[in-house]
Amino acid sequence: MERVEKYGRWHYEFERSGGVERVAFAAPDGKTSERPVFVHLPTAFTYDEHGYEAVKETGRATLAVRFTPTVAGTWTYRAMRGGDVVEEGAIECVESGNPGYVEISARDPRYFAFTDGSPYCAIGLDLCWPVRYRLSKGREFERSARTGTLGMGDYRRWFGKMRAHGANFARIWLSNPYFAVWDEDPDELDLGAFARSDALVELAREHGVRLKLCIDNFRSFDADVAQHTALRDKEGESPADMEDFYTNPRWQEAWWRKVEAYVARYGDDPAVMAFELWNEINACRVDFAVARDWTQRTLARLKPMVPRQLVTNSLGSFDVEDKQRLQDEFKMDELDFQQVHRYLDQGARIAMVREDPVAFSVDAIRRSRRPDRPVLLAETGAVNDTHTGPFRYYRHDDDGIIFADTTFPAFFAGAAGSGHIWHWDQYVDQKDLWDGFAPLAQCVAGVKLDAEGFESVDLSTARAWALGLKGARHVLLWCRNKSDSWSPRLRDGASAAPVADMRIDLAALGATDSRVEYCKGWRETPGPARIEGDQLVLPAFRRMVFLRLAR
Repeated sequence: MERVEKYGRWHYEFERSGGVERVAFAAPDGKTSERPVFVHLPTAFTYDEHGYEAVKETGRATLAVRFTPTVAGTWTYRAMRGGDVVEEGAIECVESGNPGYVEISARDPRYFAFTDGSPYCAIGLDLCWPVRYRLSKGREFERSARTGTLGMGDYRRWFGKMRAHGANFARIWLSNPYFAVWDEDPDELDLGAFARSDALVELAREHGVRLKLCIDNFRSFDADVAQHTALRDKEGESPADMEDFYTNPRWQEAWWRKVEAYVARYGDDPAVMAFELWNEINACRVDFAVARDWTQRTLARLKPMVPRQLVTNSLGSFDVEDKQRLQDEFKMDELDFQQVHRYLDQGARIAMVREDPVAFSVDAIRRSRRPDRPVLLAETGAVNDTHTGPFRYYRHDDDGIIFADTTFPAFFAGAAGSGHIWHWDQYVDQKDLWDGFAPLAQCVAGVKLDAEGFESVDLSTARAWALGLKGARHVLLWCRNKSDSWSPRLRDGASAAPVADMRIDLAALGATDSRVEYCKGWRETPGPARIEGDQLVLPAFRRMVFLRLAR
């Protein structure tokens, strides 16, 4: 009898000739559940002398099922074709240290928790696809339209960096050409392409990273628009426009076949914390009411298919006041958690979005949250005016100034995780900023976020931001030197003046009877913080300091 760890993943294959349609499972206590089968193509990854990746078929396609046992003991299964049992057997589930699924906390729905009750703080970033390189034509300086990628080699390294520094979350675009299973014909799925998402999920499981899988991202069928797509059925027909795609049963049936293929492979898998329907759906060339209504009915259909996982959707960067209405209309019950996107953008119409990532992060969380849902700053970073490319000062930012000011403040404003920065390849990886996740991960370690009843506090001064969460047993605090922000340091070339002798009133933190349990900087080593009477006295710091006070 095959042994599988609790919350592990069991993969089993059947001959296609058997016609298996679904597999019924019975838990040790007799409770039953079913999983769909899918067509599985055996593949292998190969790498040429340059290191470029390829996926090769290695055998005949089979039918397969994947299943996650949730309690220890003997599970039985029956492979079904209609009402007939084609095959039956058993697996033995053994105890493990896996905490289970990422869920909405029953104690405080503003936070996530694992099935076993331990906290989950979504610390990480967008890692939507691996880097691609234009290939040579074989003549000096001439590049072809063909590309190569290190593929899983990139993810193996990125996930390793994340694990080493306490990060535990990554967002993936399944619609990126690297992962995409649609080419032009929406009725055909590229079975070989699933090998890449399969490998990614297994890498995430190995490194303790939880994934948010974004299903689609294209915005138009017009070739002159960024992020357009070309769909054409066997009769040569295409959707007339995005509204036709979202409302026409012909195209929706094709889209759901793709979604069902993903659900069959990754549904009920704890490594996948959430499915996101569409990247920035309001940016699609369609009336927002159509996109909103599609989101609502699609989430209502998807959620019963993945009851142990979370479902959500996203809107474009919150850079004009008019988008407040869209954020409010997206505070719908069908979303398991709220999301907001916002970037430093000097072409934006909101002043703080042009100037201050710390302020706009706090503001974004405040504007987009519901009191009964977690909220994430799910895309952030910095761009040239009106999203015309990665920010020009990324190249100058060896100290990770923009990383700090978009990654840390959202959590201390009440988000259920860090800010999730974009530009993972052209900034985070290029500047090797992976160690920036460590001080936040260490600051929250051992704190049951959903048991504290946290209230956010802002005790900032002219010299420094001071953002905190005060709770029943702990106070978490992030203090950030304002003179170390991007405009004086990167644009103007000024030095940061250290913040010395900064004091915070303990009563304002609700922490008059506390002790300092954690005090750490990032890429600097401040001295210890201390308590003097009713004051918390911070060490001198040039950049920032993270603190945890405990009663």
